[in-house]
Amino acid sequence: MKEISKARFVSVGGMLTTIAVIFQSAPVFFPVVGLVFSPFSTLPIALAAFLNIPLGVSVYVASALILAFIYIQEAIILVFTTGLLGLSIGTFLYRKGMVLSIFFSSILLTLGMLLLTYFLGVAVFGDATTSARIPLTIFLFFAFSLMYAGIWSICLKKFIHYLLRVKALGNMV
Repeated sequence: MKEISKARFVSVGGMLTTIAVIFQSAPVFFPVVGLVFSPFSTLPIALAAFLNIPLGVSVYVASALILAFIYIQEAIILVFTTGLLGLSIGTFLYRKGMVLSIFFSSILLTLGMLLLTYFLGVAVFGDATTSARIPLTIFLFFAFSLMYAGIWSICLKKFIHYLLRVKALGNMV
């Protein structure tokens, strides 16, 4: 990846942060419909991390801080699930390959969901996981994470190829 100028870093980071915050906070403003849009907050963070790792970290942190002012639960969910997944997929996909990206992203997502469920008391899959035994919960979280990270990795790779084909990323790559 090319080194990007400070002005481009700030402007691209600001736009991607805005998109991530809008998607992640959608359930707050549109309770039922917003749940459909919330998982898409992974995309701008993954795209930022793909372009430049410090840019990805900046978008991740800035999105979490802004969401903390809007609704703290959405900020926590972003930090431990959707944002963490985007950061790891964007970082690993083109630097380490698809398989390692999916594997490491699945591990991080599983750890994030376990932290949410057992340490912060936010039931990720509702009562199904809080009443289940811990080994079963770990297995379910990891199986879900593998599938979810795989889908996101494939979709992100296709989206980046599309952006490169239409020259939307300009000279950033």
